[in-house]
Amino acid sequence: MHAGPLAAAYPLRFQGIHFLLCSLVVVYLLTTSNSCPVTVKLLSLENTTSKWWSVVTDAFVSPTIDLLARNLFFGYMFGRVIQNSESGKALWLTYLTSAGGGAAAWLLLPKRAALQGCSNTGAMFGLFAMAAVFNRHKLWHWHRLFELAVLLPFVCQQLLASHASISQYYVIQGYKTGAWVPLLGGFVGAAVAAAILALVRLVQGAKQQKQGQQQQLGIADAKPPGEGSPAGADATSVLLSAALKQLLRRVL
Repeated sequence: MHAGPLAAAYPLRFQGIHFLLCSLVVVYLLTTSNSCPVTVKLLSLENTTSKWWSVVTDAFVSPTIDLLARNLFFGYMFGRVIQNSESGKALWLTYLTSAGGGAAAWLLLPKRAALQGCSNTGAMFGLFAMAAVFNRHKLWHWHRLFELAVLLPFVCQQLLASHASISQYYVIQGYKTGAWVPLLGGFVGAAVAAAILALVRLVQGAKQQKQGQQQQLGIADAKPPGEGSPAGADATSVLLSAALKQLLRRVL
């Protein structure tokens, strides 16, 4: 079969989102294999036995096939938006900072709390926040509010279900809210990623503007005397001259 014109124009590349989803699958296969020494407990976040790198590895652990399916679905749906609107690097930045935010439960919840999967939950909610809340390409109007109203309850319900055991550790006016800690941490992590991306765009824009000014100065210096705009011509006279030329072209 011959590739069509669209396939030739847009080659199918292995992008950041594909690497992320494949990483989730590979970690699941390793941790569920009986012959592999890498276990879920080794990579998961725990209050007593966790190492510093558990904050990152816990974001890729899916103890069951149901959780793997959920993570792949959320990772693809929201990660694809970030990949297309920003870049693969922005996707990974969001995932890791949100995982770090979700791991804040390690510091905020008691030592007896079951923290397994908090980084993963924070990472998934961070992808949702970046795609739906911090997306700079979407304007704030009622369509966007409608999208949030539809998606937010479903996303929260799916992510909170895996942390029902830690709900009891925070009670606000009779409501058990401990399971919200990794979600809120993931939201903060996504906000940090959005701020970093905005700062990078600001620095790049300043550099491009400076380069453009330098190029214009170089072109102006390279022009021989007598060329270019006449001496003393202001912006108004230049615009009037251009408008007069356009009018004469249309009439003649």
